[in-house]
Amino acid sequence: MVEFLLGIHFIIVLYLVIGFPVALYFNHRLFRIIHTASLAAVSLLMVLGVPCPLTIWEEMLRQGPVYEGSFIASWLNRIIYLEGVDPTHVVYGDIAFALLVASSFFWRPLRPPKV
Repeated sequence: MVEFLLGIHFIIVLYLVIGFPVALYFNHRLFRIIHTASLAAVSLLMVLGVPCPLTIWEEMLRQGPVYEGSFIASWLNRIIYLEGVDPTHVVYGDIAFALLVASSFFWRPLRPPKV
C-alpha cells in the first residue's frame, strides 16, 4: 500500500514539473489554471513548513524498515524527497519555479474562452 501511495505521489510531482511545458505548448485554459493553483498550494505548504498530506500518509502506513526490498520504491523515495539536497535549496527552487509558472501568464497569455 505504501508503494502505491508513493507511486501516486511521484505522478503528482511529475504533473507539477512536466505539466508546465505541456501547458505552455497546448495553452489549454483550464489545465494551466489547475496546474498553477496546485503548484501554488504545494509552494505554500513548503514555505509554511507543513508536510504534504501524502507524505504524512506514507509515514503512517510505513512499518519497519523503509523500502528494504523494493528497488523501484527506494528510487522513487530518493527522487521525491531529494535526498542529499539541502531543504532550503528545495524551497528556493520551488518558489523560483512557481514564479516562472506565474510569470508565464504574462508572456504566454491564456487563449480567450470559446464562445
